[in-house]
Amino acid sequence: MKFLWPALFGVSCTTLYAAALLNRPVVFLISLAAVVVVERWGVKRTALAAVMRRAQLSSVTRSLIRDAAILVMIAHGAGHDAVTAAVVTIGLLGLYWLRAVVNVVLRQVADLRQLPHPTRNLDLSRLGIPDAPPAWLTVRAPAWLLHLGLPVAVGAVIDALAGTGWAVVAGFAVAALFLLSVLAAALLEQRRNRVLADSDVLRAEALDRLRDYRPEVLLYFSLNEAGGTTYQVDSWLAVLAGLRHRPAILVRERRHVTRIAPTHLPIICVPRGPDVMDLDLPDLKAVLYVGNTGNNIQMLRTNGIRHVFVGHGDSDKVASTNPFSRVYDEVWVAGRAGRDRYRRAGGAVADSSIVEVGRPQLAAVEPPRPDRRIFTVLYAPTWEGWSDDLALSSVPRTGVTIVKTLLALSPDVRIIYKPHPLTGYQDPVTARVNQQIIRLLDEANRRRAADPAWAAAISADAGARTAATARLAEIDRIVAELGGPGARDDAQAARDDGAPDPGRHARLLDAERERQQVTWQAGGWWAHRTVTGPRPDLYSCFNEADMMIADISAVVSDFVASGKPYVVTNVNDQDETAFRAAQTVAGGAYLLGSRATGLAELVQALRQPEPADPMADSRADLRHYLLGPAAPDPMDRFNDALDAVITKPYPYPVS
Repeated sequence: MKFLWPALFGVSCTTLYAAALLNRPVVFLISLAAVVVVERWGVKRTALAAVMRRAQLSSVTRSLIRDAAILVMIAHGAGHDAVTAAVVTIGLLGLYWLRAVVNVVLRQVADLRQLPHPTRNLDLSRLGIPDAPPAWLTVRAPAWLLHLGLPVAVGAVIDALAGTGWAVVAGFAVAALFLLSVLAAALLEQRRNRVLADSDVLRAEALDRLRDYRPEVLLYFSLNEAGGTTYQVDSWLAVLAGLRHRPAILVRERRHVTRIAPTHLPIICVPRGPDVMDLDLPDLKAVLYVGNTGNNIQMLRTNGIRHVFVGHGDSDKVASTNPFSRVYDEVWVAGRAGRDRYRRAGGAVADSSIVEVGRPQLAAVEPPRPDRRIFTVLYAPTWEGWSDDLALSSVPRTGVTIVKTLLALSPDVRIIYKPHPLTGYQDPVTARVNQQIIRLLDEANRRRAADPAWAAAISADAGARTAATARLAEIDRIVAELGGPGARDDAQAARDDGAPDPGRHARLLDAERERQQVTWQAGGWWAHRTVTGPRPDLYSCFNEADMMIADISAVVSDFVASGKPYVVTNVNDQDETAFRAAQTVAGGAYLLGSRATGLAELVQALRQPEPADPMADSRADLRHYLLGPAAPDPMDRFNDALDAVITKPYPYPVS
């Protein structure tokens, strides 16, 4: 199967030219259809795309190869005199030039609609942003235009079979008419979008609206645009909404603007470094950073405001003690464990710069519930990381063994598999194993659904699942209605999301919370689940589970708030004493080596009516150490810390 598409491409191209040279119209048409099929399904959806790139066979080059074969067919086919062949050849060359004009116009339209500063919840109505061009014009038409020669080819085949000479001309006319129609539509869109031609006006309007809002605190986020990375911002939305100071969100990459979860807070994207450095927000007092990236430096150079690193979770990963953190005025951690972590790292950050603020997000995490119908294990591994020292994922080494061990305990156990959003992003082996785990759970669900032993329970649950599914559809309708129509591009999104409505946002959050719960009900209490999207979120998975298996990551620290038992993977089979000494979260964990030895026995012990849980007291002690005291309320502590850093005197007068 791996070589099917490359072989089909090579054979079909060879046959195409052979049929054209030998004047075999039917074979020519079949070969041309095969080439188009390879283009449509083989190149775009398989590894053949990489082969084409390495061979410098772009889509335009491949279209020229096809059209050259069509010209050969016309020249050798019956019914075509020299004049007809010359006219069609010259006409096709003219269509290529016209196609280039269409692509230039469409590129201009796309450039016009790429706002200098994409936004959400900032009113840009004065710009008069028009609707986005239709998808058929911007997405599908450019692909269709690469097949302009197809009507001509069909005409050439008809002429060859019927001995006529008019069909190829008719085919050329069809291609020309289609191209001219697309050009007319593109020019109309170019004219409509001229209101967006002055980038200085667009830039000034977005920044003026942000200044009108008078933000006092910015959450700053910059990371590559891979899907799923905005969870780092999403985890702070509720905290930002509870601040005493006016918050806003600044991101550096365009796609993040629409990917961030629902919020009424202003969001602005400032892609260019010079624009960040020139940002003028007179009321700004503090910037909160959720990650250490190179782009942070362009914001950090701003004097007169406080720069605070809050991260996106407390963990024992090397990234949590990055010496780069010394550039911030303060580094905020959840509890004393975070402070000690930096101390053990060799004093990369001064102890006086570290502030313990708790984890306000964890208010959504629930304690254990005794009314479970089935013991549920959450497997939430981390990803492979950017570098070897962050390669802590259990997925490629132990993931399949863990899942198979848990499945062997069926029918007494249910699995929720929630891999990190970036799982497999760096390592193809991890990506393949991740998919293998997902398939294992799907197969287990099919076996469970077909098992007579489960028939009565599944049948009894059918009514509840049907009702939940119907309610889920209703919630989706409500969310779609509250969220507005989906925008086709960033410019339309900025226009449509420009006027925040706190009441509508509150209703949207209520609907989202209900959707999380109903999603579990619709899936069935008995079914294994794979969660790879934003819903249900991580804390909802915590609340659904009775225990968790995870790697060293911030996920473990947050799970400690639940009080439930958890397992930490020791993928390198490090000495247990040394591992616990190095990894704070391991202090209340059951450890699991690379062979997953003892996992089945542990689960059986924990799922008894009176669980054998010798780590319970250690977890209770660790919770205070990791996350700080329960009182005062972590949200109050966070606000107090923000007040304190804002009013903190500078060592030198600020001009």
